[in-house]
Amino acid sequence: MNITGEQKLLAILAHLAYLLGGLGFIIAPLVILLLRKEDPFVYHHAKQALVAHLAILAASFITSLLCLILVGLLLVPVVGLLWLVLLITSVIAAVKAADGQFYEYPLIQRLVSKL
Repeated sequence: MNITGEQKLLAILAHLAYLLGGLGFIIAPLVILLLRKEDPFVYHHAKQALVAHLAILAASFITSLLCLILVGLLLVPVVGLLWLVLLITSVIAAVKAADGQFYEYPLIQRLVSKL
């Protein structure tokens, strides 16, 4: 499969979309996913990034709610660690995308396969 520069750029953008701030880390991979359904390379990377970003958003949201009853305070370091893992794995994914390779985030493949 011959991967173009545009395909690589879109895949990298999907993985590193959290640099956009706000909900850009959800919106960018979602838009890429919806607009490039016919492109297996870009679709794969956008789907991986979207599920990973939604998972970390859900974990952060749940921890925030639990902080209201003080239980979540114990989970704050765990969520911080999850964000660090997301940072590392998304950089790895972006490098793989730049090399024209597929990448699967660890721990979320059951979720990805359902999408």
